[in-house]
Amino acid sequence: MNIKESEIILKPLTNEDINQFCKWLDKDFIYKWFCPDGEEEKEAWLNEVNNVNGKYNHMKHFIVNCNDKKIGFCLYMDCHFEQEYSQEVYGKTFDKNCAYEIGFCIGEEEYLNKRIGKIILKKLEEKIFEIGGKEILADPDEQNIISIKTLLSNGFIKIKDHAYGKKCIKKEKL
Repeated sequence: MNIKESEIILKPLTNEDINQFCKWLDKDFIYKWFCPDGEEEKEAWLNEVNNVNGKYNHMKHFIVNCNDKKIGFCLYMDCHFEQEYSQEVYGKTFDKNCAYEIGFCIGEEEYLNKRIGKIILKKLEEKIFEIGGKEILADPDEQNIISIKTLLSNGFIKIKDHAYGKKCIKKEKL
């Protein structure tokens, strides 16, 4: 299966997508990275995607579609609204609309190892650049080698353990 960039679409997560996301969280190969501390962390993810009490307005969640089939999940978050977390993970705080942390997963096994992660990262980068973001950050577990390789192959650099970053550079169209 050779997936083309044009076949991957990021659609805003809707209430109808949350059950699918929950099913993906229950899969061992996602649960171990998204919920390493157990069910409490899973509940936190569900609170986030449901935007409980409007607490997560600074986050944008997407369902990854391949030819109209839901295959994964991704998000970006304005780091300005998570100052304590940003200081702890990245060693600094950020101005509003400056730095965005991303996350992603492929939930359908048949779509793993098809270079879709690279496409998702590229599409997230485009969305972040469109809203004025200047830096993209990620904090994968250091044992999540596949995610780290995907980040590094997309131009991210290691800042420190669990912290990777990339500056947004406007690509001029020829």
